[in-house]
Order: sequence, then C-alpha cells, then structure tokens
Amino acid sequence: MSEQHPPTDELTEELIAAIEANPEAFTTFVRNLDTVNELVEVAELGTAAMDDEMVAELARTGSSLGELADTAASDDTRDALQTVLGALGDANASGPVDRHDLWDGIRSGEILTGIRYALAIVQSLGRAVQNR
Repeated sequence: MSEQHPPTDELTEELIAAIEANPEAFTTFVRNLDTVNELVEVAELGTAAMDDEMVAELARTGSSLGELADTAASDDTRDALQTVLGALGDANASGPVDRHDLWDGIRSGEILTGIRYALAIVQSLGRAVQNR
C-alpha cells in the first residue's frame, strides 16, 4: 500500500509558510544540517573501515553487555548491590571503627550478621568460579 503525498506545489506552500512562521528555527535547522551530514559521513567512513572480524567482535561485546545487563536486572542482584553500596556509604560516613564500636557491634549482633553476609558472598563467588 503506497503512501499518498500531497502535490509538490502544496508541499512548497507548506514549507514557505513554516519558514515565514519561524525563520530563526529554520535557520538553526539549516545550520545543523551541515553537522548532521558530517556525522553521517564519519559514520559511513567508520562502517566502511570495519572488517568482518571487527563486526563480529562488536557483536560479541554487545552480547556480553546484554548478559551483564540481564544479571544486573535481577531483583536479587539489584537488592544485594543496593545493600552493599548502602553499607559502604554508611561505613564511609561513620569513619574508622574503634574498639568500643567493635564491642558494641559484637554485642548487638551487627558484626556477626555482616560476617555471615560476607561469607555468603564469598561462598557464592567460589561456587560461581568452580562452575565456570
């Protein structure tokens, strides 16, 4: 099914009306056409310079980035990253831990909970490395 186009005279009239309505925008548009054309030429040169191996490597990189994005999009991964990053921010804001902080952390269970969490990360990391 072909698209219906208005007659050339009608297009010319519409273009003239648009230019008259906003000449500054039209001038900016024309100035930007040179930049767009230069970018198209650079893209064409880059495409022509790429050999099959470069295209294949780019496709592999894109695929790897997609896999990484899928992993990062997992609810569990996102929640774990937020937990770890939040803890890093809290630790940075609180400064160094002294022996009183250590004792308070042991009594409250915070340190043991943190150690268990860190060990779970290390265990999972080891499992992932072994399963490669």
